[in-house]
Amino acid sequence: MGFLPKVVSFIVPARLKGPTKRLLQQLLHSGLAKVSGGQEEALLWSNAQAKLTPYRMIQGYLHGTFPMPKVDNNQIFIWYDPDPRAIIPVADFKIRNDLLRCLKKEKLQELDKRFEIKVNTNFEQTIINCSKPRGIKTSTWISAEYTRMMLELHQMGIAHSFETYQNGELVGGVVGVALNGYFITLSLFRTVDNASKVAFCYLLTRLKEDGFKLHLTGDSDSWFAQFGAVNITRKDFRQELIPAITAPVTFTSLVPELSI
Repeated sequence: MGFLPKVVSFIVPARLKGPTKRLLQQLLHSGLAKVSGGQEEALLWSNAQAKLTPYRMIQGYLHGTFPMPKVDNNQIFIWYDPDPRAIIPVADFKIRNDLLRCLKKEKLQELDKRFEIKVNTNFEQTIINCSKPRGIKTSTWISAEYTRMMLELHQMGIAHSFETYQNGELVGGVVGVALNGYFITLSLFRTVDNASKVAFCYLLTRLKEDGFKLHLTGDSDSWFAQFGAVNITRKDFRQELIPAITAPVTFTSLVPELSI
């Protein structure tokens, strides 16, 4: 028969409760910071322990971090604050030659094969499609809980989708979050070649026309490189973040006209 650990309890005098509580907090925080690798890392870990809500998601975005469920356990969210990270300078965005050729070719397609772009027409199905595994993968980071949070943000007018249709069917799209002059691209999907690329091009054009100041995206060494993505340090990102989230910019839910 094993031995159960004895639970030690003690009563803290009322006059000492405040000081004792603060002392324990300081000791625990110091230990957590050392284990986590620093105070900021400890804060990210602490945030990840709280229940995810739309409020907490917005709070994280405004701090320049973003929550992602762990692939092996989608009930646990990790708050990422990478260094460096990739942005697409919105003001400098131009449609590059290879993408321009793709857009021109697409315009010459027969009507049933031609792409039609819409904004926020079917956000729910767009993010559901983004959450589906791709290739040989059996899971993605967009969990059911994360999808529910994004749907709430969409109902608040904060999360948006640019969608690509072909013959009336949703075949591609991109979802993201707009907070004043700051936009975060979260995910894309396609079931037809170039469908997500075209949707993303329209999104970038919309952001440029609306005057967005900062656009966070995926790794600059990935698919986003063709749109001008560049890596910047965490310090430089934070310097750009404050002016962006305080800029009086409004996301316009209209499909822009491309000069092609």
